[in-house]
Amino acid sequence: MQKVVYCVSKVNRDEKLKGVGYLAEGNLLIPATSQKGKTYIRVFEGVAEKCKPVNEQKNEFKGYVDVIYTNVPVFKSVDHDSDENKEGSYEIIDQIETTYYIWLKFVD
Repeated sequence: MQKVVYCVSKVNRDEKLKGVGYLAEGNLLIPATSQKGKTYIRVFEGVAEKCKPVNEQKNEFKGYVDVIYTNVPVFKSVDHDSDENKEGSYEIIDQIETTYYIWLKFVD
């Protein structure tokens, strides 16, 4: 495992995740917190393959990584004009693909 400083953001979004993480077996491991306040390790797979050196530096890399989420529950609202007794429901989408921009630098 190699210690890295990282910056991860969704493409076309201003929100960024920054901090210290680890690169293990080509995957970026970073600490994260769920909406309920529980901590977990978030994994971005294939980062070593997809990130390229920045300006020919040996310890700084950047690139784009696609993450595929499967069986995602999505809230589907109901047109309340047609039937006010229905409030809406969740629908399962087979997969959603999200692209992340990742920058990382190795720490000695």
